[in-house]
Amino acid sequence: ISLGDVSAFLDSQCRPVITMNACRLKKMLAREITGIDPQRVQRADISAPIIVEVDRVTGCPVVVLDGNHRLVKAVTMGVDITFRVLYSDEYDMLFGA
Repeated sequence: ISLGDVSAFLDSQCRPVITMNACRLKKMLAREITGIDPQRVQRADISAPIIVEVDRVTGCPVVVLDGNHRLVKAVTMGVDITFRVLYSDEYDMLFGA
């Protein structure tokens, strides 16, 4: 499965784009962001929404599936970030977990 497939799934579910303060979102994540390349952060286009896996039961963000560098850039700039939600049960369905 590709990120394009995930985006198509989110489109089919009419999943909206949400805006939130990037620092707040990063603090809410259950898993820490690691392995960040500073050059990729610098080049990241924060206008494109990231994809965040959210636990459907708790409503808590778990991990950034796509857009870690964009989130880190938005955090360092102190701005909002846009994102779309993929629920954990949908992740399991799509990726066969």
